[in-house]
Parts: sequence; structure tokens; C-alpha cells
Amino acid sequence: MNPASLIPLAEPLPIPWVWFDVLLIVTFTAHILFMNALVGSAAIGLFRAFRGNDKIAYDVGQKLPPLLALTINMGVAPLLFLQVNYGHFDYVSSVLMGGWWLAVIAALMFSYYGFYTYKFGYDSLSKGKRNLLFLFSLAGLLYVGFMLTNNTTLMLVPEMWTKYFEQSGSFLNLDDPTVYPRYLHFMVSAIALGGLFIALLGQMRKVDEYVETGMKWFVHATLLNLAVGTWFLMSLPRDIMLGFMGDSTPATATLIASLVATAMLLMAGFKKRPKEATVWAVLTVFFMACTRHWLRTFYLAPWFKIESTPVTHQYGSFYLFLGFFVVGGALIAYMVKLYFKSRQGRA
Repeated sequence: MNPASLIPLAEPLPIPWVWFDVLLIVTFTAHILFMNALVGSAAIGLFRAFRGNDKIAYDVGQKLPPLLALTINMGVAPLLFLQVNYGHFDYVSSVLMGGWWLAVIAALMFSYYGFYTYKFGYDSLSKGKRNLLFLFSLAGLLYVGFMLTNNTTLMLVPEMWTKYFEQSGSFLNLDDPTVYPRYLHFMVSAIALGGLFIALLGQMRKVDEYVETGMKWFVHATLLNLAVGTWFLMSLPRDIMLGFMGDSTPATATLIASLVATAMLLMAGFKKRPKEATVWAVLTVFFMACTRHWLRTFYLAPWFKIESTPVTHQYGSFYLFLGFFVVGGALIAYMVKLYFKSRQGRA
């Protein structure tokens, strides 16, 4: 069977595709930052709890429910923009995964209510039950991350889609050598930024122990992630790997930019400067999101070129989106201002 016959036709776009790609990269960067703070701080808090130090676990646990809500909400926009430009690949991979993909919803709900129970039932639960609840809730998030990695890699390899007919059922993209280093690359970076989140929390509360602990995790996880990232790069098909090593100028430039930002990030980490490290962390994640965009482009090149998608030039919906974005952003900023103002009044 020719895999090309399994790829649905691309729907016409109302505005040029570049708008959706830019919005995809920007919103994905925001989503990843929240996801990293969520998963990383939860992993560090759980580790500290099992080591007998419940203080960080308790403080982190109070932040996890709103962090998870923000992570989910921030993930909606990049998923929608992905489906606009590349939905005819993403929808197919989601269907091929079947129940594995649908279970993501159940895992998220379990983790969400698990973290809420931990937060509000902390005093009524024994230490052992608290730690188990924390562990299973974190495991739910790790499952979601692994399924997302499977989906975002399976959509890139239509030649693997015929496996569905060979085994008559849903499957995961476990035979792809990039799945495991790609997943670990995200998870180790989550631990790094989770440490940075704890350090920022400590700096805000003037707790030196939190700053010291958070920056230590931040630096060590970042150094480890350089090795994982190298593994990920080497696991790519040769022609795609070479694209990041000089064959493609924009792809090579974004990779170099991310490495330079990582070097600056580490310098701030060694000096224990959480705020400075945060600026470089945001830039690093942004450049890595750009690198991820080029990776998707290289993989899909034999099957699809976004430039060939027809455009209808109907800008009405785009202007409506911009209007709601500006007004919504202003309202959110106002609500945040009121929130911090009320906190100061209570203090």
C-alpha cells in the first residue's frame, strides 16, 4: 500500500500559512514553559518528600492544581494551530493510536484531581498516602507526555501508518529510534525548569534553601539534557540530522541560537541568579520550539509542503481573533493586577 494514499487532502487556509506557524511556535513556547514548571517541580517535590523533606513538596503541591490548569489551557492554542496547518497528519496519527490517545483525557483528569486532593487533604492524609497520591498523579502526567511524543512523531512518518492494517488495530510509534530521546529531552528539561521555578519561589519568599535547591537541580538537569539532546540529534535520519549541521541555514541557525542561549542560561545558573536564568530559559525554549518546527518541516518534506496549501484570503476570522486576543489579554492583565493587589491588602 502506498502511504501517500492515506494522507487526507489539505484544506484551504483563510490567510497565509506563515501566520499559523508563527502563532504555533509562540503558543507552544508558552505551553512548554508551564508544562516544565508543572512536571519538573512535581518531580523534585516528590523526590524531596521520599527523602524525608516535606517542606518543598508541600509548597510545590499548593501550586500544582493551578499550574496544571494553566498548562492545559496554554496547550489548546498550539494544538489548534497545529491542526490548521498540519491537521491532515495529526488527525491520522491520533486515530491510529486509538485508545492510547483517548486515555490521555482520563490521565489528565486523574492527575488534576490527585493534585487537588493532595493540596486540600494534606493534613488529613498520612505521609505514605500523600506520597503515593503524589506519585500516581505525576505518573499520569508522564503518561500524557509519552503519548504526545508518540503522536507528534507518528504524524511525521506516514510510511509507518500501514502498520495499522498489518496488525489490525491501534499502535504506538515505539519502533521509531527518536521517540525515547525526544521524550527524555522534554522530561529532563522539565526537571531543569522545575528547579528554576522552585528557585524563583524561594527568591520571592526570601528562602535561601529553595534558591539553593532549585538552582542545583536546574544546572545539573540542564547539563544532563545537553547529552540527551545530542542523543536525540544523532538518532535522527542522516539527511535530517545534516539539515541541522549546515545543510539548512535557518535550521542550523536556530539550533546554534538555542545552544548559545543554553550557555548563557548555565552561566546564570552557576551564579545562582534565578531571574536572569529565567530570561535565558524563555529564549532557549523559544529557539528550541523553532528547531522543532524545522524538524517537522524536514520530516514532512517528501509528503507535504505547506507552501502548496491554497489560501482563500478571508481575513475576517483573523481580525476577529486578534480583537479577542487584545481584549482578552487586557482583561487577564487587569484580573492579575487585582489579584496581587488583594494579596497585598490581606498581608
